[in-house]
Amino acid sequence: MAIVFYHSEELSLEHTYYFKRNTVYKVDGDDVSVVDVKDNNNLTAVDPWMARIVLLADGQHTIDQLIQHMRAQYPDGAPSNLIETIESLIERLTENEVIELTMRPSLLPYYLRLPIDEQDPKQATEMMIRDGFISQIE
Repeated sequence: MAIVFYHSEELSLEHTYYFKRNTVYKVDGDDVSVVDVKDNNNLTAVDPWMARIVLLADGQHTIDQLIQHMRAQYPDGAPSNLIETIESLIERLTENEVIELTMRPSLLPYYLRLPIDEQDPKQATEMMIRDGFISQIE
């Protein structure tokens, strides 16, 4: 669910919220995919802009910090629609439950903190089951 507030006449995200991954992910070179661990580890590739947000969604940074980080990537000046683009991507990622917005920083569990290929599969699966992230495998 996207968390939105009205500012003047535009719909805008609250930039003081923290954003965190809510799904397992995979990194393959420059490509980033989200992993559906409930559907045989089905991969869904995300575009480069979404990939940056997914990779930075560690639960320790606010949307405002993300915007400042992205602005810094443009030494000659960020595009005029940078904030709107980031807000749109965050809304799409929250609607698809790839990321979640929180009022406070939070620590990601092991299985969301690292790319799937860097995890110990047994440990990650046990933790996901313990946390209720996935059901017990029969």
